[in-house]
Parts: sequence; structure tokens; C-alpha cells
Amino acid sequence: MSANAAVDVVQPAPGEADELATVLSFLEAHEARHGAAPASAYFLSGVGAHDRVELTEQLHAILKQVVEALSRGRSISILTRDQEISTQQAAEILGVSRPTVVRLIDEGELNAHVPGAVRRKLRLADVLAFREELRERRNRFIVDSTAAYADDADTEEIADLLEQARNAR
Repeated sequence: MSANAAVDVVQPAPGEADELATVLSFLEAHEARHGAAPASAYFLSGVGAHDRVELTEQLHAILKQVVEALSRGRSISILTRDQEISTQQAAEILGVSRPTVVRLIDEGELNAHVPGAVRRKLRLADVLAFREELRERRNRFIVDSTAAYADDADTEEIADLLEQARNAR
């Protein structure tokens, strides 16, 4: 994928759920018989008799994840971590607006550079790391807020609320 290419999103094709389920069943059955790591057991083949290539363990694992996600109706994205993306693409990955991404860059929260005349570019790996950091911050906030509320809570009030909830059923 080129540095300017958009993120490739693969969505499950309508009507292919049964075929995906068959591939997933095959992979799971093979793993049950032979263990999780394939021992030179998986191949891609073409139409010709000698059109065949062995899959590595890594490619096997990726294929299984792709098939599993698609069989559950989920979309997948295939990206290279060193790929450069636009502020709009970063916004979509982070679930925020493009102006928010620009503000994060200006505040030094996100690294970016300007390879040409005007447009900022971000490394996908940096955006994904920031997304993970945001998740951790949110989780810590929730835990801290919950703990603070529990410390300040009146046990009689909590018992009354629980009783009201039970009676409301």
C-alpha cells in the first residue's frame, strides 16, 4: 500500500457466511487434530497442478483471524504499521473529528510531519499507540471514578437503591 493510499477495509460479502464457516471449521478441526501451529500443513493452490505455495505459521494465523472476523459479520482492515496516514484517516481510527486530531498534533499529543507543502502526515503506528493510550486513560478514569464513588457512598443508600431495583422488577 502506498503512503497516500486509503485504508483497505474488507467486509464480509453477503451470502458467503456458509463458505466462511466451512473454512473456519476446517482450520479449527485441523488445529484440534494437529495442534495450533501448522507443521507445513497449509497451502494455497492455483488451477495448475504445480501452482501451490506453503503458508507460514504467521500467514495461517492471519488467515484464521480474517476468516473468523468475516464469518461473524465484522469488517477488517489490512494496514502496514509504518504507513503514513492523513489527519482525516487518523480521526476515523481514533473516533474523533479531524480538527481534534489537528489540535492533538498542535498540543504535542500526536506526532506528525509535513512531507510536502501543506498536509500533515502521521505514522499509523503512532496513531494506533495513541488510541491504545486513550483506552488505558479511559479505563483508569472509570476505575478511579468508580472507586471514588464507592468510597463516598452511603451503604444504607446503596442498600435502599438495590431494594428499590428488586421491587421494580
